Amino acid sequence: MRIVIVGAGEVGYYLAKRLIAEDHAITMIESDPERYRRASETLDAIVVAGNGASVNVLQAAEIAKTDILLAVSGSDEVNILACMIAKEMGVAKCVARVRNDEFSRPDSAVRPRTFGIDLMIHPEQTAAREIVRLVERSAASKIIEFERGRLQIMGIYIKEDSPFVNQSMVEIGQQYPKPDFLCLCIYRDGETIIPHGTNSFRSGDVVYLIAKKEDMPQVSKIVGYDEKQQQHVMILGAGQVGSRVAAVLANDMDVKLIETKREVAENSAEAMQEVLVLEGDGTDVDFLISEKIGDTDTFVAVTGNEKTNLLSGLLALYLGVKRVIVHLTTHEYLPVIHKIGIDAVVSKNIATVNAIMKYIRRGHIIAVNLFEEIDAEAIEVVARQNSQITRKTIQRSSLPADLIIGAIIRDGAMIIPRGDTRIQAQDKVVVFVKPNSIHKVDKYFS
Repeated sequence: MRIVIVGAGEVGYYLAKRLIAEDHAITMIESDPERYRRASETLDAIVVAGNGASVNVLQAAEIAKTDILLAVSGSDEVNILACMIAKEMGVAKCVARVRNDEFSRPDSAVRPRTFGIDLMIHPEQTAAREIVRLVERSAASKIIEFERGRLQIMGIYIKEDSPFVNQSMVEIGQQYPKPDFLCLCIYRDGETIIPHGTNSFRSGDVVYLIAKKEDMPQVSKIVGYDEKQQQHVMILGAGQVGSRVAAVLANDMDVKLIETKREVAENSAEAMQEVLVLEGDGTDVDFLISEKIGDTDTFVAVTGNEKTNLLSGLLALYLGVKRVIVHLTTHEYLPVIHKIGIDAVVSKNIATVNAIMKYIRRGHIIAVNLFEEIDAEAIEVVARQNSQITRKTIQRSSLPADLIIGAIIRDGAMIIPRGDTRIQAQDKVVVFVKPNSIHKVDKYFS
């Protein structure tokens, strides 16, 4: 497909890389000289300098020949206007990323269809939901949900004393026949490994396990964690993400929300009576100690500055917090996150890319989830009648080494497969796959 991307920031750049890898023809529009230079020098894409809401610039990008417009610049207004203009110029599908709540509330005067927008994405909402899940599931470094949350993929760090250490998946399965779960991926020393029966686990691995939601606490226990009830949560940053997380968690937990800007703190305190809002600096050790941060179960850093998030997270760990979750906007620090003790990372940029990739790949692929650090995707796909995957059991299907079947949803029932499991037509199947093998999914399931 021919795709135009408005905005070459972190979201646009990463999105372009993924789409180029899948052989789409990409044109990007960017007004910032430095971002324009980076995209034009490092991506196999046409890059046009200018404002994405300009008719002339869109024409220079040959918008009339485009199948999809993806407006993901840092400006809501530019993204909305770009979609309006593109739709008038004949583009079939337009996607806009927006940050302002006024544009995404159900009662908003801005109706997506009215402005030519086929899909409106609010990344802060998605990031906030993920953080809530991570707080509730205290052993996890990552949680991805399928089937309205009934099926989960959990990333979890293997500690030195974990029963997994030096054991293969076959051996683990023999020791713990119940509940049903499967290892989809091992992240080790910067390498993404799609495991098979003989792969052994090591201390320091981050493993991605799939199971039914109700089985995850028991799976965590098998790995070596006791999921503890979270009672005291401290959140740094009262922006959209922090405020949303605080409002949800305050229903069941004691929540403190820290904000450096007085006006923002006052507004948050007025809007959320059940949350204790404090004006303060999350990197001030004396302030953190005065607020008894050592008694906190989980510390969440979601300011707009990722260096502040990392520094405050490290201070929280040093001062005795049991669990730290940070929000990052770039990929720069991901390789060292677990090594420095941070438990989990959330990225609203990845959330945006996930939503867009799902939309682009619509058809028999019905869900896509990318991950911040690992070189793999979780895809939910429907097996078509007479497709190759339905003709034999999984172990006899000669699947590529970089692809693994994680779960099957059949008539509402969820099945964690074994080698002798046979996929049926119309089954929904969760596939974990490296990017270089994504094209093979069609070969087996179409």
